Amino acid sequence: MMLLLLIPYFGFCTASLLISRRMETILSIFLDENTEISNETVLNKYKSTVRQCMHLTLAQIGIIIAGLCICIVFIWNKGLIASFSISIFIYIIKGFGQETVKLEKKARALDCANSDLEEQYQRISHTWVKKALPDF
Repeated sequence: MMLLLLIPYFGFCTASLLISRRMETILSIFLDENTEISNETVLNKYKSTVRQCMHLTLAQIGIIIAGLCICIVFIWNKGLIASFSISIFIYIIKGFGQETVKLEKKARALDCANSDLEEQYQRISHTWVKKALPDF
């Protein structure tokens, strides 16, 4: 039984890593191409980038919850000896998520060419941080 749970557990760990790497790639591409929000085209690219990151984050939350549920089952069946699996899972998530967080902060701190772009940019950035789904 426990062996059968290890397969999805490692699958969830891998999926979480892949999602983190995908978000890093999306953000890196956007930031390499754009150093400021200079026009509507760049703002639309920012919207697309934020939308993708928000959806990937929701998927990652589901994967993390599923992985933690498997960890709880491990502990329930094997005692505290199995608790190392939670440590490993959290370490993996935290380690690979740190670069993504840095890139997200950098993307939310770009300069804008004018006040109209700045207002839209700030609204999108606020949505990115405070809401689960994009509303733009």
